[in-house]
This record gives sequence, C-alpha cells and structure tokens, in this order.
Amino acid sequence: MYDLRAFVPSEECLKCDRCCRFLKKETIWAPVFSSSEVEEVINRGYSPSLFNTGQVGFKDVRIRSKKGIRYEYVCPFFDEEKNCCNIYPVRSFDCRLYPFLLVDAEEDVFLGVDKDCPYVEKLLREKKGENIIHKRGQYLLQFLISPKGRELMATHPQMIARYKGRIRMLFPIE
Repeated sequence: MYDLRAFVPSEECLKCDRCCRFLKKETIWAPVFSSSEVEEVINRGYSPSLFNTGQVGFKDVRIRSKKGIRYEYVCPFFDEEKNCCNIYPVRSFDCRLYPFLLVDAEEDVFLGVDKDCPYVEKLLREKKGENIIHKRGQYLLQFLISPKGRELMATHPQMIARYKGRIRMLFPIE
C-alpha cells in the first residue's frame, strides 16, 4: 500500500459530483488497480468480477451503468447515496493520486493536475493556490522518482495515460 496523504480535504470531496462518475464505459478516467490492490479489495469481501483483467499484474474496474443521471457510469465502489468511496482505506494508488495524474506526453511522462477538479479550480482562484498545488506536486514527484515509485510506474505503465481536457502539466518525471 502506498501511504500518500489526501490532497483534497474531506469536506470538499464529499460535496463534489465529478469523481468516480464517467460519461463513457470505456474511459481512461476509470481507476486502475495493481494485482496487490485488487487482492486487498477482494480480501474486504468484494467480488473479483468487479475487475477487468488487463495486462499481467494490472486490472481496472468494471464500470457499472447508471442511466438517467448526469453521468451514465460509476465506479462499482462508489456509494452514490453517501457520495463516498466504499473502499477508501484500500483504494488504488491511481485514486490516491487524483486530482494529480501521470500524463503520457509523447516521449515524456509528466505529473499533471486535473483543472476540472472543483478543489483545484478553487485553489487556482486563490492567491496561494498555485503554491499549494506546486508543493503537493513536489511531494508526489519525490515519491514517483524514488525506487518504490519508479517500480510502481515500471510494473504498471497503464496508470500513465494520454488525458484530454484541462490538464496542467507540473513536472516531467525523469
């Protein structure tokens, strides 16, 4: 398990209506899990059928359909009534990282931030917000360039994606 402290405060997160919901069933925004993360979720009593088998050592969740609401698909671990994650203590590294992202930018990989996250939007309107985002980016970068972070990216390259949308590139990961 990767012990990264939460970036978005709980009170902000719980009132959001964007994370864990998707417009399309096939989306790069869906969370991805390493084999050990899948095992932790299954050990909590969840069915292995909630995961798609991807490349060796890597799975993503089967997004469930939810017609008639703003978003048509949701993460199977998302509790819509409580607006929270049912597996929060054992959520994937991909989920722990958000609103920061590992961005495939052709020849390079960057640490980026999703500017559509309401908390990030709020910070960018504040005077000190840029600094807060930058500091968090530096904190994450230190993990990502550590041996543990490099191993994680090398063994799970599917976490690195070509995101489209309002992404701010922060740091190249060298």
